[in-house]
Amino acid sequence: MRGCVVSVALAGLVIGAGCAAPGRPTAGMRIDRAGLKHRALEYLRQAVGDGSNPAVRVAAVESLRWSDDPESLPWIRTALADPHPGVRFAGAVAVGELRDEAARSRVARLLDDSEDSVRAAAIFALHRLGDKRPTAQLGTMLLQDKDPLVRRNATMLLGMLGEPGSVPILARAMADRDPGVRQQALEAMARLGNVDARQELVFMTNAGVGADEVFALQALDRAGDPAFIDTFRYKLGAADHVETRLAAANGLARFGIQDGYELAMETARAPRATSGDPNDPAAGQMLRMRLLACKVLGTIGRADALPLLDRLLEESDDARVRVGAALAMLRIVNRDPGLFAGNTGATRSAGERG
Repeated sequence: MRGCVVSVALAGLVIGAGCAAPGRPTAGMRIDRAGLKHRALEYLRQAVGDGSNPAVRVAAVESLRWSDDPESLPWIRTALADPHPGVRFAGAVAVGELRDEAARSRVARLLDDSEDSVRAAAIFALHRLGDKRPTAQLGTMLLQDKDPLVRRNATMLLGMLGEPGSVPILARAMADRDPGVRQQALEAMARLGNVDARQELVFMTNAGVGADEVFALQALDRAGDPAFIDTFRYKLGAADHVETRLAAANGLARFGIQDGYELAMETARAPRATSGDPNDPAAGQMLRMRLLACKVLGTIGRADALPLLDRLLEESDDARVRVGAALAMLRIVNRDPGLFAGNTGATRSAGERG
């Protein structure tokens, strides 16, 4: 395989009752912020070493990248030597995003990796660390590599570099025979501010095909432009597909709008498959919904979501869900330390969880 696209009980957590203002702990609720953060980070660090499933390792590396925890850098660096190319790819991207200078020599060795996608990630990381000499190779990969997965990854990485000068070469990728490359190019150009790409994504949000709508909304979300708030609000209220509504909710949450909170809580508790498509099994649908719901809760950042996320971290039988719950917990406790000021934690029995 040459391509490796990557997208994709705490004793003493809380006790108390009453009504809470949005984003604030319930009256009388005491939250052990340090304990929660430690628990979530420890799970993610352990998941980086999950030998049974590389998808879990990829998700854990990506989550640690957003954890705002410098002490997790050694775990991210271990991914650079992982036997699976997808994990090495995720590790190199994380090193680049975090500008981890201490990992420079290890990333440089990946320029000789047997997998082209891993080499592309190493080029990205070195560019972010200030070495732009190999960067032009990303354009060559995008236009010439025979593997569509490699072309997708090169396209995505060019968009992540944030260099507006990449738009002309990304525009050429819109003629690629692979639809995945064309989608990545569209998103990359939108992230770089291309007006035509952004308009095309807005059009796609009304495609009537759930997967296309979710892609378009997530791409607009990553563009980070408040001009799309009305689009997100409309799709949250009018879309037929739960995944589409959740993607719209995350776009709103980026700007502090919590309209999708109840939908995310309901879906995280009990996702329901909505499509009878034999090519999209119910289990896969429910996994995607639950992961997206956790993401929305983390973006919104309300402390009253922590008990549910804690339960998912403890009880879910899918390690990917536990990773998603752990990251959401970290985003919440890191969001506003004032939420937890003066809280020392409290004992909570198993019957009180969730």
